[in-house]
Amino acid sequence: MTAERWGLAAAAALAATLALFADGALDRAVQDLLFDPASGRWLLDKGEPIGRFILYDGIKRAIVALGIFCLGALALSRWWGWARRRRRALLVAALSLALVPAIANGLKGATNIACPGNLIRYGGPIVETGLFEAYPPDARPDGRQRCFPAGHASGGFALLGLILLVEGAAARRAVAAGALALGSAMGAYKMAIGDHFLSHTLVSAELAVMIVAGLVVATRRWGPREAA
Repeated sequence: MTAERWGLAAAAALAATLALFADGALDRAVQDLLFDPASGRWLLDKGEPIGRFILYDGIKRAIVALGIFCLGALALSRWWGWARRRRRALLVAALSLALVPAIANGLKGATNIACPGNLIRYGGPIVETGLFEAYPPDARPDGRQRCFPAGHASGGFALLGLILLVEGAAARRAVAAGALALGSAMGAYKMAIGDHFLSHTLVSAELAVMIVAGLVVATRRWGPREAA
């Protein structure tokens, strides 16, 4: 499919996700499987160092380092032949790695949706609401909640922006599959420690596809060699 069709498909999927998860029932049904009410514990302990390093701190640092590399290569492309031949691909990659997490985290500040671990259902102080429901006047949280969409997983999904750095349909499918798999694993980890619902990760993935598709379309004039 063309980038335009990927963007439209992701937009349709986003609309379907928002409709399907609007009342929060499906999110809670999935999240209940990851929580033990008897012990008050989640499937995974967020303080466990190995899992946290692999799926949180370590992967976040690697993604930031990759973004810095893409920016550096782009800056040196006038003198570096490898980078000069891939200026458009590097631009898309750098912008994706910056914009996807930035937009996801910006939306988190606007949506005011709580994380699972903060809800009364899972031992927290905040009442449950749907995606588009306001908190009851007598039960509003003390501060704004920042949990929707999933910011951490968006970093993994942002790796979709690397798709123009490889050539051939098979290689690009592999990059896309790898980015979606890594972002999903990062999102699943955050769900398993009580930090996100399923819809939060799905929306981050759909936003990432839309943003990357938009960047691919917007940068076509930079080089027909990597056209997609």
